[in-house]
Amino acid sequence: MKPETKLGIFTVLGIVVLGFSLYMLGGFSVTRSYDINVQFEDVSGLPAKAAVKLAGVEVGKVKAIKIEDQKVIVVLGINEGISLYKGAAFSVVMTGIIGTKYIKIVQGQEALGILQPGAYVQGIDEKPMDEQIADTMKSVRQLVDSINQQGQFGAQLNEAMREVRQLSANVNQLVLTMKPYVASSMQNLDQITDKLNAILDSITDEEGVLGALIKDEEMKDQVKESVSELKVTMTELQTFVGKMSRFRVYWDFDFFYAPNEKVSTSDLALEIFPSSGYTYYRVGMANLGNEDDRPASKDYIERNKLDLRFGLYNQWLNVSAGLIRGSGGVAAEVKPFYNQEFFQRFTAGVEFSEWGRDRMINGRNFTKPNLSYGLDFRVNKYFSVGAWMRDTLEVNDFNVKANISFNDQDISSFFGLATLAR
Repeated sequence: MKPETKLGIFTVLGIVVLGFSLYMLGGFSVTRSYDINVQFEDVSGLPAKAAVKLAGVEVGKVKAIKIEDQKVIVVLGINEGISLYKGAAFSVVMTGIIGTKYIKIVQGQEALGILQPGAYVQGIDEKPMDEQIADTMKSVRQLVDSINQQGQFGAQLNEAMREVRQLSANVNQLVLTMKPYVASSMQNLDQITDKLNAILDSITDEEGVLGALIKDEEMKDQVKESVSELKVTMTELQTFVGKMSRFRVYWDFDFFYAPNEKVSTSDLALEIFPSSGYTYYRVGMANLGNEDDRPASKDYIERNKLDLRFGLYNQWLNVSAGLIRGSGGVAAEVKPFYNQEFFQRFTAGVEFSEWGRDRMINGRNFTKPNLSYGLDFRVNKYFSVGAWMRDTLEVNDFNVKANISFNDQDISSFFGLATLAR
């Protein structure tokens, strides 16, 4: 056999051996690990060798996915040195809407002991993203149908708005009584200011009637000073009364519905925008409901909480802080496409509060801050719909949201009148 032939055969065999080695050692790792077997109903889309994360930190890999007794068993290779406690929660989550899936671990309680290598645990089965989207669209359709057909939501809304209309009617009566006097006062202020200007000009003019009559220079100076001060006072009063018409007050009603837990809540507030600047105030109640009602098994919403905020706003950003749903916090709304005709209807929102939370709610211990975020779409100037994730660091509940907001001109006038009492 020629040397060239031997060299060729040796080269081919070397390539084959190298490829086989790379294939066999593709999942090889020098990190030592132990196995934990997690049982799921469905792990659609979970890839082999997917990451396993604890508190956002990768602590292992998926070693195998198999079927045992008609159940899906996911074998996790947990890095040696990482202890998992009994009661730990295992779930399949995604890094984003179109991201890859991985295994998320929420640590258990140390007092219950450590999970031993080879242990079998039950995972938390969550609906696939496509089913969640389908359920969301179904819930939105049901919500819209309920509003259009005056269903349960419509009945609740009608009840709330009936009380609002009653209050508004009382204020409206007061405003109607005062409005003619306010309008008349504005006209009189204009006329008085014009006359004061004429008087001041006449005093200053030596050839004018008043200038000729008042020969005493000291008296003339006193009269001129008094008229000037009165003119300044009238100007300030005219400006102050004019501010009354620039007060804006909005009723803001939010309705949240969690389709998975079948739990709904409502918020009702007044948003007050003063006559000048870029500030506003929000006064209302959050999570309206009867506290005596028995909560559902996964209802962790505390009812009837004060919502008092001070905010700053411009055309694309709204930031507020204060008492948010009963606890100190901050909130923000952003319109990233405020200058686009259609996309300006979208608003991204976030609420962050209860930083030191440590209490039991419906039998569950809550220790993490309350973080909620979502996206709203304004259908028209009165109505918007949205999708929110609420209390994401604890229960991460998906909610469908509907909002009704409108300007109450009667209450706006009332607040304008109230400034006159200061």
